[in-house]
Amino acid sequence: MTDISPTSEAPPAASDFPARKVVIVALMLIATLIAGWSISGVVQEREARRDATLDSFRTTWGPEQVVHGPLLVVPYRLGSSRTRLYFEIAPETLKSKTVLSTAEKKRGLFHATVYGAVFQFEGSFTIPATSSLGQDPNLDWDAAFVVVESSTLSGMSVGDHFTWNGKDVAWQNCREFLDQGECGSPSALAARIPLSVAPAVGASFSFTGNLTLRGVGSFSQVFLGANIDASVEGSWATPSFGGSLLPATADVSRDGFSARWLNADHTSAKVRSNARVIETDPANEIVSKAALLEATPTYRMINRASKYNILFVVLSFTTYFLFELLTKVRIHPLQYGLLGASLTLFALLLVSFAEMIGYDAGYAVSSGLVLLQASVYTAAVTRRLGHSLAFGAMLASLFGFLYVLLSLETYSLLVGSLGLFLVLSLVMALTQRVKWFAVAGTVGA
Repeated sequence: MTDISPTSEAPPAASDFPARKVVIVALMLIATLIAGWSISGVVQEREARRDATLDSFRTTWGPEQVVHGPLLVVPYRLGSSRTRLYFEIAPETLKSKTVLSTAEKKRGLFHATVYGAVFQFEGSFTIPATSSLGQDPNLDWDAAFVVVESSTLSGMSVGDHFTWNGKDVAWQNCREFLDQGECGSPSALAARIPLSVAPAVGASFSFTGNLTLRGVGSFSQVFLGANIDASVEGSWATPSFGGSLLPATADVSRDGFSARWLNADHTSAKVRSNARVIETDPANEIVSKAALLEATPTYRMINRASKYNILFVVLSFTTYFLFELLTKVRIHPLQYGLLGASLTLFALLLVSFAEMIGYDAGYAVSSGLVLLQASVYTAAVTRRLGHSLAFGAMLASLFGFLYVLLSLETYSLLVGSLGLFLVLSLVMALTQRVKWFAVAGTVGA
């Protein structure tokens, strides 16, 4: 009589294992990574919402402030022409000091770094010859004014003032006495100066003034003149200095920063003629910039962390696979997939917690949750405490290594490359114990 009782499936041939298992686990890996890409989309969507909130603060509080000037401006005409032009004279000397008072503004879970700026300046103008203007220039010194331009005039106070040669002069918007097309910018401030007659060539006039402004992110100053001494200080511990001119000195501490720019470029043009007031020439401008950077750029760090998801999943799958090769543990492909799903949630947990409690605390909480879940699941799958502890130690080391790697700037590529090299060396050493042509009876596919 034929025996039809159920029997266990014969183990795969040596040529089928571990090839079949590798293919199945690789398919699980691909499925896990596809799920991870959708989570990366969520991170990018949250970053876009943060950027929209920042744009809103630029509108309601103030933009990244850029200050031009001051310039002495004299309207003139050539001969009998009706076209009015502007003779612009840069300061002979200019010394400025800007104090930034920073604060964090929140809207829901999103925040932005804003500041109030007190911009104080002093210096002198020296009246130049007018030969560069052409033949028969008719300068209207009675209509001369000093102009300063900023990105917006948000934040100005009643205490803002301008003094010309010891006499107080009121600030006015440039468009109050010039046509809109001539003024150039709606945020150009002008002070009408008391010059009823043409001053002598070489005459010097002193000035002082201040402006109160509000902005977001950074403060920049466009230097106009030959002898410049500008300083910026603020209560922010992580500034960045840029522009076309770096500071001569800079001091950064936990309590704040101070920086000083010095420029004595006697080749720069001290006078120019324009059809509009303060026509900028970005190619030839000398600009200083103090940017208020986030101590930890949350979304940039989360984006970088999410890109390492493939490393976490590959090494975790490799660890499970080594458990199967080196012991008699049997792990189903579905269990590989559930482990991958647990690891993929790390980026989603990180962005969720980081928005509420900050990047560092969010990283600790989200990595701790994933580590606990994956380790407990490994203990249930392998039914061996040693395996669970080994897997937990491996995963904890990965989270710790990733945190350090993301914190590095200059040496992140070097440290990351060395870390991958060491991990590959460890896997190569462990797999030396595997008898690849004798594993067919050890594990089922």
